[in-house]
Amino acid sequence: MSEKNTSLEKKPVRVKSTKSSSADKSPKNMKRKHEEVDVNDSKSEEVTKSEESQYVRLVPDSEITRAKINTFVNITETMKNLCQWLSPRQYESVKQRPCIQQFMHLDTLGWAGQIFHNIAMRLMSHRGMGDALCFGLGEAVGRFSINEFCLITGLNCVVSTLLPVVESRLITRYFSTLRGVSRENLEVQMSNAKFDNDNDAVELSLLYNMFSIPLSNASAVKIGPQFFALADDLDAFNSFPWGVLSWEATRAAICHTVDNRMSSKKRPLKKKCHSPLQSSGVSSCLTRLGI
Repeated sequence: MSEKNTSLEKKPVRVKSTKSSSADKSPKNMKRKHEEVDVNDSKSEEVTKSEESQYVRLVPDSEITRAKINTFVNITETMKNLCQWLSPRQYESVKQRPCIQQFMHLDTLGWAGQIFHNIAMRLMSHRGMGDALCFGLGEAVGRFSINEFCLITGLNCVVSTLLPVVESRLITRYFSTLRGVSRENLEVQMSNAKFDNDNDAVELSLLYNMFSIPLSNASAVKIGPQFFALADDLDAFNSFPWGVLSWEATRAAICHTVDNRMSSKKRPLKKKCHSPLQSSGVSSCLTRLGI
């Protein structure tokens, strides 16, 4: 019997060539690949253009005029008035309140109305920005929302701002003859320095401070009675989300400035017209930035 060969024969391994065949290099296939690349590039460009088109400048550069925005905020005058109207003990008590501590050292910062005007005129509309504001600054888009506002001002920007409308002891005691209390009325009462006790002096001073800086407005604008009632509870007053109200006032002031400029295009402009635009509630934020 012949012996069987039990050794394993090595079979040749076929390696698939990575080189493209002549068929792949045919003009027809090469054209197809170039078309696929062009389609992908065009889709990418369309997405980029779609994102850019979401931001639209409301006021073009050609329609921005020289002007400045005034502010009702005067931190130096506010603190000077409090120092004059209050006793040293009352003034020190006001300075220790958490809701106003961040404003005590801002009196050296100035207000640059022209810079703020130029920033406001670059406001952009954006479909998905919600309550945030977007500004076209050069080739970049700057986003300014309540989150950035909170970081800059240090104000409480959370929790609801709803307050019950109840009778206020402070209004009954000091403003019973008035149909509504404005900041001007509050200034007159405080300048007389006629307080029943130190607590009333501190509570009225906190109201004056809040409606002179973060919620500054024209002096004739009435202050809601619910805020006088809130001042009777200093813990609740300190924890109240003043930042929410200040942000809403700031946002409304910026939008009003732009709306006012856009509507002025429909009116004939006077020669040498550089009339300032009034805004409220914005200085507490912009002075914090050092602008």
